[in-house]
Amino acid sequence: MEKSVKRIYSILSVLVLAVGLSLGTVGVAGADMTPTETLEEGIDKIVAVLKDPKVNTESGKREAIEELSEMAGNYFAFDELTKRAVGKPWLDMSEGQRTEFVQTFRKLLELTYLQKIRQYHDEKVEFTKELVKGNRAMVLTNVQAKDSVYSVNYKLIKRENRWLVYDVIGENISLVKNYRQQFNEILQKSSLEELVERLKKKVSALESGKVADPE
Repeated sequence: MEKSVKRIYSILSVLVLAVGLSLGTVGVAGADMTPTETLEEGIDKIVAVLKDPKVNTESGKREAIEELSEMAGNYFAFDELTKRAVGKPWLDMSEGQRTEFVQTFRKLLELTYLQKIRQYHDEKVEFTKELVKGNRAMVLTNVQAKDSVYSVNYKLIKRENRWLVYDVIGENISLVKNYRQQFNEILQKSSLEELVERLKKKVSALESGKVADPE
């Protein structure tokens, strides 16, 4: 990944998965929320977790990561995110292969971004626009981080009357498209099975701490 991309996602790592990780707090009461209302409530909940000083301690950070990961499993559209990141090869995958890929990719995302969480430093989120077409939506936001302002836009899909995030675009760089490019480069030289094995090895390396700054 280019240094500029890594820098942007490092800066936005606190918020990149914030919405998906915090949607678990919406519950049934949030079923009729608009995309923007869902994101607003979600971000408020994630900020509540990050404001706790315990995030600065090793044990507290682990607790926060476990809490956020549990929320993500229930309300983030990892299957939609993964399908779009894989692209056309997804159509040729069996249900078993898809399930395995989704689970592995989700773990990779969590290890890549959640490990970077830190205590909240008063970043401000401004919701600027909401675009809805059928069961798809995009919410545009600006994030004020220290002396800089970054655009962070969210793509959502509506399922069973609830909005779920499946892509995050930071400074015009799509999380989905970035991984799709990486996956395509690998698939041009190897098989889908080999790609999954590479992801599993990356996950294992991250879990063991052998990769400090993952791409």
